[in-house]
Amino acid sequence: MREVTNPPSANGLRYETVFLDVDGTLLWVDLDVEGYVRDLAPYARDGELTVERASGPLRKSVRKHIAENIKYRTAGELNEFRRRNALETARRLGVEAPPEVITGAAERRISFRPYPESEEVLRGLRGLGARLYVVSNWDVLLEEVLGDLGWLGYFEDVVASAAVGYEKPDPGIFEEALRRSGAERGRTVHVGNDPVADVEGARAAGIDAVLVDRRGGGGHPAASAVVSDLREVLGIVRGRS
Repeated sequence: MREVTNPPSANGLRYETVFLDVDGTLLWVDLDVEGYVRDLAPYARDGELTVERASGPLRKSVRKHIAENIKYRTAGELNEFRRRNALETARRLGVEAPPEVITGAAERRISFRPYPESEEVLRGLRGLGARLYVVSNWDVLLEEVLGDLGWLGYFEDVVASAAVGYEKPDPGIFEEALRRSGAERGRTVHVGNDPVADVEGARAAGIDAVLVDRRGGGGHPAASAVVSDLREVLGIVRGRS
C-alpha cells in the first residue's frame, strides 16, 4: 500500500469526503442462470433449455444492459429497454412465453450481493464523520437498489452515470459529485475496483483514488492506495495507513 501524505484536516481525518463505487466495490451482481432455466424451461420450443445453452445469452444480456443503460434517463425508458432486452434474450433461446413471464424471470434471477464487510465499513466511515457519496456507473434505478439494501441513509447523495450523463472514467461524473458535495478535491478520495474507470477517472478529476483489488491483480501506479478488503479504507480515511 502506497502512503498518502495529505496532513489531517480540522476534524482529524485525512479525507473528509469519500466517493464510493458500487458494483465490484460494495456488492457484486449475481446472475442465477439455473433459476432462469427452471422458470422458462417449460416454454422452450427449440430443444431443451439447459444451463449450458442459457449461460452465454444471459451474460450477453447483462453486458448489453451495462453498456447501454446510460441512454435511458427515466425509469420508464429504462424499464422498456429491460423488457426488450429480456424478450430478445428469450427469443434467442427459443423460449415462447407471455412477455410478463419472460420479464419476471429475468428480473427475479438477478440479485445484488453485498460483500461481507460493506455495511460495517459504511457504518464505520459515517462514525468517523466522513461524508459519503455514491459515484457509480449504473442505471437510473441505483437509488432503488441501495434502498432495498437499507443503505440509502449512509449517503449524502447518489451520483449514477445514467442520471447525470457521464460514465467513469469521464471526469465529468466526478465533477458533478464535487459540485453536489461542495467537497475540496484534496480532502476527497474515491474508492473503487476498476483501475481505469475508478482510478484513472478520479485522478483525471484531481481526486485521490483507492483501488479495491480483491483478486490480487497488481494494483495501479496512479492509485493512492491498494486494498484487498474495504476495512482498510477506514485507516486510510483516518490517515493511519
